[in-house]
Amino acid sequence: IIGLIESTSSKKKQASIPSGIISSEDLASMHFETIGLHGKFRELIGDPSVGFTAMVFGQPKSGKSTLMLEFALHLAKNHGKVLYAAIEEGYGYTLKEKVSRIGAIHPRLQFSESVPKVLSQYDFVFVDSVSRAGLELDDLVKLKNQNPRTGFVFIFHSTKDGRFKGGNELAHEVDVIINVEKGQANGKGRFGQGTISIDN
Repeated sequence: IIGLIESTSSKKKQASIPSGIISSEDLASMHFETIGLHGKFRELIGDPSVGFTAMVFGQPKSGKSTLMLEFALHLAKNHGKVLYAAIEEGYGYTLKEKVSRIGAIHPRLQFSESVPKVLSQYDFVFVDSVSRAGLELDDLVKLKNQNPRTGFVFIFHSTKDGRFKGGNELAHEVDVIINVEKGQANGKGRFGQGTISIDN
């Protein structure tokens, strides 16, 4: 899903993607453009490449939506334009309460009640939740392929035994997996792994 991209924190230029066989020296000299993540979210998942994908899951009332709103605000403040598709709650009281409590108010953070057809203007898109949006694995892969430089965070509800529709298949496709339970978030993936405490 992630392309090979030449990077510095200040310059963002697409590198040519090699084909065929390359040497170990050439492979070691490749650079990936990361988003420059810092703070507690870097502690959780490392510093992802531009266009990363993540899946977040946990039982209802576990605090995952609150944590992801905090993440969305952090990205808007520091890294680009963010869309939070609040399909689960919509423009209701509970969403307003969370936004107000967290202070998730920023010119580069926008909300919707569905996933728009055109997402190219956004650097990051949160889908909360995938099941409520009625999206299948093929839909999520298509979203990513159509927007290769957009980071996607897909949020799922899980049952007590850790099962959730579509999530097991998606886990093989994403770069980062975050499990929220018992007052903490556990992240693991291609860029690092860690654990942070959360507030519901």
